[in-house]
Amino acid sequence: MDSFRSRIMLVCTIVLVMAIFCFIIFSWFFSNVESRARLTATGDIIAADVGAALAFGDHRSISKSLTALKADRSIKQIFILDDQDHVFAYYHQEGLKPAPVTLQLQLNSLKADIRKGLLTWSIKVERPIIRDGVRLGTVFLEQNERIPINKTIFTATIGMIFLVLLLGISFLLADRFQRETTGQISRLTETMLVVSKTKDFSIRVSARYNKEINELSECFNNMLSEIDQRDKTLLERQEQLNWLANYDALTGLPNRSLFMDRLDQALLHAARSGEQIAVLFIDLDDFKMINDTHGHRIGDLLLQMVSRRLADITRADDTLARLGGDEFTVFLHNLKSEKNALLVGHKQLENLLKPYDIEGNSMFISASIGVAIFPDHGSTSEILLKNADSAMYLAKEMGKNHIELFSNKLHQIASERLSLNNDLRKAMQQGELELYYQPRINLHDKSWTGAEALLRWKHPVLGMIPPDKFIPLAEETGLILPIGEWVIGEACRQLKEWHSTGVNIPKLSVNVSAIQLQRQNIVTLIHDTLILNSLFPANLEVEITESALMRDMEGSISILLELQRIGVKISLDDFGTGYSSLSNLRNLPIDILKIDRSFVLAIHESSEDSELLAAIISIAATLGIEVTAEGVECVEQERILEEYGCYEVQGYYYARPMPASDLEKLFVASGKTGAEKEQRIQS
Repeated sequence: MDSFRSRIMLVCTIVLVMAIFCFIIFSWFFSNVESRARLTATGDIIAADVGAALAFGDHRSISKSLTALKADRSIKQIFILDDQDHVFAYYHQEGLKPAPVTLQLQLNSLKADIRKGLLTWSIKVERPIIRDGVRLGTVFLEQNERIPINKTIFTATIGMIFLVLLLGISFLLADRFQRETTGQISRLTETMLVVSKTKDFSIRVSARYNKEINELSECFNNMLSEIDQRDKTLLERQEQLNWLANYDALTGLPNRSLFMDRLDQALLHAARSGEQIAVLFIDLDDFKMINDTHGHRIGDLLLQMVSRRLADITRADDTLARLGGDEFTVFLHNLKSEKNALLVGHKQLENLLKPYDIEGNSMFISASIGVAIFPDHGSTSEILLKNADSAMYLAKEMGKNHIELFSNKLHQIASERLSLNNDLRKAMQQGELELYYQPRINLHDKSWTGAEALLRWKHPVLGMIPPDKFIPLAEETGLILPIGEWVIGEACRQLKEWHSTGVNIPKLSVNVSAIQLQRQNIVTLIHDTLILNSLFPANLEVEITESALMRDMEGSISILLELQRIGVKISLDDFGTGYSSLSNLRNLPIDILKIDRSFVLAIHESSEDSELLAAIISIAATLGIEVTAEGVECVEQERILEEYGCYEVQGYYYARPMPASDLEKLFVASGKTGAEKEQRIQS
């Protein structure tokens, strides 16, 4: 019996020792695999976190990110390399930073160990730093070797404790439980091997045997549960990162990155199959005004509703994306003709025009769409998107709520526009902008009532650029603010200079844009400029168009009233070309009505035009508003205007716009003799 028990104990001892040994080996192996997976995931997170900072060379942000890792004792050291494989940042658990030579040797050793791919106590991984598809650098991480060693020692200690306990029990119950005990250990070992092979951490050991095996099984199951939970958490985080990298957080639509990737794949297929693809670039009209008026929260709600409407009539195999802000894009597969793309665009425009119910308020918004076709308008996703964007800008210039197809002529226009925009930014610094002046004449005595200041741009290569070409560009880019401020300052400076030399031109009028009214403290600017140049408010007249006033009627009226309070005259410019609502004349704080030249051009030839002009002058007189007629070009027009009671005029019949020096000479010459005063001032 003793011999049998001894043999049983020997067998039990061998089996238990082997089981514990396998458990320790498996624990070490599994810990190695887990640690490598965790270190790899950590490397990916660090790579994503420092990508933007590395792109901008921001050492401080990267150092701050690495310092935050001190709480993680499992990381021994980290190397951040740039795209030239130079060490950009370094982190060591103990805060050590060796000399550059030693640091490079450590890095070379770490790289060599990674290439060997051996299972060691100290795990080392390499992860790329990629942002927007561009590799910016590399992250090398090394694990603290004490972590797996301590885990293994702990596991071995636990194993030894279990071994002693099980040997004691085996000695007492060897005859009765030898087969059962051996079977339990075998099952536990098999489970370990299955988990190790399949990496299925959802497998559990059945705890239905004696206490020792149950405890061992429970510990093993707890370890598997923890690993399983960590895997699920990492997977969820990875899925979240993937979603954020490819989708827009506000609308849930694909973002630019995913859109371009899908478009690239579609273009490859289209190149092989010979099919056409259309790219639609959609930009909401005046969305900034909604943000400024109602706030960004309402703007975001509107963007979400717009995205849903766009998605409603987008086919499942086409891709709709939000590029950012109020810009959306769609590319259409299997396009039969350009007309199909334009038809889809018109449907989108009609759908977007329907009212939006946001928190009980009805809102309206339109869009402008540009279309580019593969392969006619580009062979790559970047070119197609750029050309569709150019077509969209032309659609906006055509009056918004419009769709435009890209063409080679449009490409030329866009290139010229870009070049002109760049040149305009330099024009002020290089002194290319200049004010021209056109006199305004009193028909009673043919005296000067003042002059209008008109902006001119003398381009060093292209010569004189028409105002209708660069003023809209300045308004779109916001350059109209510094340019408008310069115009007011230069006009007042010139008038002061004329007065100081005896050229007593009564007043100057300057044009003010809607953007200046909305975004510039125009009242303070004019008030301070008048004081700086020792001018009276009556020396300056502000001209504003109807369309500019309509953008924000209430705010514009408030500003104009303030200007009137300080004594500045307000004139409504180009009357008849904008909204032309006569009822507005009764509500607007204006002193002078400037009739557009299009109303004056044919009054001596057309009775209808003549009668219309007479009606406008009569209404203005009834409302107590002065009238100035623009575009007078002949004596017949002058005679009719004087007959109808319009006593202030300007136009080519008297003088063309001219530089300040020429206007000064003309003014001096016009005042030499009474006879000369009676003559028309002609250029």
